[in-house]
Amino acid sequence: MATVATLTRQIADLELNTKQAPQSDVAKLLTKFAAPQTKPSSSKAFASSIDIGQYDGGLEIENEERGQVVAGDAAEELALDSSTSGPNPTREWSLHSFDMGRPLGKGKFGRVYMVRTKAEPKYILALKTLYKSELIAEDIQRQTRREIEIQQNLRHPNILRLYGYFHDEKRIFLMLEFAGKGEMYKQLSKVGRFSERRSARYIDQMTNALIYLHSKHVIHRDIKPENLLLGLNGELKMGDFGWSVHAPGMRRKTLCGTLDYLPPEMVEGKEHDERVDYWALGVLTYEFVVGSAPFEAQGTKATYGRIRSVDLKFPATISAEAKDLITRLLQYDPKKRLPLTQVLNHPWVVKYRPRRDVVEA
Repeated sequence: MATVATLTRQIADLELNTKQAPQSDVAKLLTKFAAPQTKPSSSKAFASSIDIGQYDGGLEIENEERGQVVAGDAAEELALDSSTSGPNPTREWSLHSFDMGRPLGKGKFGRVYMVRTKAEPKYILALKTLYKSELIAEDIQRQTRREIEIQQNLRHPNILRLYGYFHDEKRIFLMLEFAGKGEMYKQLSKVGRFSERRSARYIDQMTNALIYLHSKHVIHRDIKPENLLLGLNGELKMGDFGWSVHAPGMRRKTLCGTLDYLPPEMVEGKEHDERVDYWALGVLTYEFVVGSAPFEAQGTKATYGRIRSVDLKFPATISAEAKDLITRLLQYDPKKRLPLTQVLNHPWVVKYRPRRDVVEA
């Protein structure tokens, strides 16, 4: 019997665009998973088996007190609508297109809610809100446009999908894949650190996602647990492309990202390329198995100093194999960092990979 995660991935492959997926294909997928003691013959029956929770009216309440209507060039720049963009526009969406469910969280620029589309085949999504005036106040409207443009074109099982987007006078709404098991950071904070088995499987998935990103000439530049989510089956989902860049030349000089994850070349103001993500993958591996970032120190200057000198210390609890992978990724010279294809075949990763996912050398 298909798992919920498998079904979700299959449904996600049916584009949310102006051309409805053939009903026979949708029905075929939906009948693979049903609530106990039911045999749904339509997507409506399937949708009714998913509890999206109780809506708290938060979007309306917040909109009364928060943000301002923007005008002029700023309004035009943030008039983001997937039904009018690109070669593959979606159908036209608005808040009235959804049944509202429970809140999933609060971001810096607005709330996130679990929703279900009213139109067949009733997709379950996460609806993220961004207040335009706050984006302008932070001078990140162009960054926001770039993030949306990048994420809407990505198709990978370990990258959070952006299905569509729309706006009103004050807000932008992003229709995101629902990550059923929530935020990676909360899971890590709860347990302190992950087992090496769990860590290796996450790194395996993360590496595959990065290989895909780099093949599209996209550098993420802000890898950290706070920007990762977990799908219904516990699979890693890379999200938050706020600092990502589409760089066909793959050479950049902007200082960005999170302090503990910055590589030496960024700290020193040098040009960087996609290998900044290799470094961040090494930091992430360390944080997963240890429970803290490797170069933490009192103050920015001290942290920068440890990064520059690659002052790497390992607790005795880490295996030799995990230590080897981390060391090979956290190299001062970007050219010496272990390529991602070799990460996939590193003994530590291969050791814990489910047999069906073994990568051919």
